[in-house]
Parts: sequence; C-alpha cells; structure tokens
Amino acid sequence: MSELALFHRGRRQLPPARGEPRLRLLIVLALVSVAGSRCWLSGGALRRAALLSVAQLGLPPAEAFENRVAEYKGPKTPGSQPSGVGTGTLSGCGGAPNCFSSAPGTDEDHFLEPWLYASGGMAGAVADLQKALKDYPPGQQEIDGGGFEIKKMDLEKGYIYVQFESLKRGYIDDVEFLVKPTDKESGQVLVRSASRLGYLDLGVNAKRLNRLSQALRDVPNGRWTAPKISQALFPRYVSENR
Repeated sequence: MSELALFHRGRRQLPPARGEPRLRLLIVLALVSVAGSRCWLSGGALRRAALLSVAQLGLPPAEAFENRVAEYKGPKTPGSQPSGVGTGTLSGCGGAPNCFSSAPGTDEDHFLEPWLYASGGMAGAVADLQKALKDYPPGQQEIDGGGFEIKKMDLEKGYIYVQFESLKRGYIDDVEFLVKPTDKESGQVLVRSASRLGYLDLGVNAKRLNRLSQALRDVPNGRWTAPKISQALFPRYVSENR
C-alpha cells in the first residue's frame, strides 16, 4: 500500500465554529434590526434585507481562487489567517495532527526536516519552488480542489506564502517556505503547512507537501533532498488521519 493511501479519503472533519460566532451574531442583529423597523416584509425580502445589513457592516466577501477545479456554491468556512502567518518567518504547530513545520522548536510529532538543496544558490531554490507551485494541480488526490494562490513572495528574503483551499466548504490551509542559504550554492528550505480549522486534516497537508517535495526531487542533477511524509516518520499523524 502506498504511503498516500494510508490516509482517509473522506471529508475533512467539520471544525468547531471557530471564527463563525461573530458572523452569526451579526446576522441575528441584522434580522432583529430589520424586524424592529416594523416593515412587513415577505420572507424573501426579509432575507435580502438582512443580507444587505450584514454587507453594510463591512464583512469581507469569500474569495474564489482562479485555478479551482469547480465552483462551490455552498457557504465557505475559510477561517481567519493566523497572526503569525505571512510575516516572513515560520511558526511551529499546535497540538492537533493537522500541521507540519520545520521551524526550530517544533515538537517531534509535527517537525518536518528542512528540504535541502545542494546547488543553484538561493535564486535557484526559489525558482524551483515557484515551478513546483506553478505545476501543482488543484484537485490532485482529491485535495485542494478550491485552488490556491501565492499571497506573498519576498525574493530577497526567500519567503513564499501560499493559501490552498478545499473544494467543499472552502477550508483554507496556509503554506509557507523560507529559504535559508548555507553558502553561495547550497542551503535549506524551512516549510510549514497547516490547517486553520478543525482537528484532523485527513492527510491533506501530507499529500500536498509530498506532491511538492516530489517535484523538487525530480529537478535534474538531483540537487534536492526532501523526504516524504510517511507513517515511519509521523506515526501519530498517519494513525489519527486514517
């Protein structure tokens, strides 16, 4: 059995309504406000008025990535972007088995060995990462069907921040890369891939990183060393996400 087949193919666990209570409260307040105006509206008109009231509160609309495999018409649950993400540095992980990180201090259940490049320098490493992302197919192995988008790229610092979205429910995962040169030719890439919501990820982060690391291992001259995420390396993650 392949390592990727170890992971459950079902839906990602429905997360607790983290980040949603505020939205629900605002909708309720909007409905109360409309009802309190004593305007006798039909059900459809009342709903439209409530949605308009929520829109006027300045809530950002859900975005759709252009490279998604299909349109999802249901409500999305992207979650809020963590405060430490997109800053040019990488954080560790929480306790849930839905995250990998190469950041120093990350516990052994979540620590991913940095990816190593032996030649090409920092510019070559960044170019290889860009190509791996460009060639990444949304929907591969039934994940990331909502597409993805590079949100930040700092070539001088060797930092790349990408958001990946699930097709159903619009869950967002945050993925970061930070190139750390050892000398003019070689160095390492710190990697972090984490789900914003829920406890389990059903293998999504592993499948994504394994696809990207394979693309780097396929670079000519074998200049990349990027181990696969496997049961041997991450027994707790694999066992909980079966």
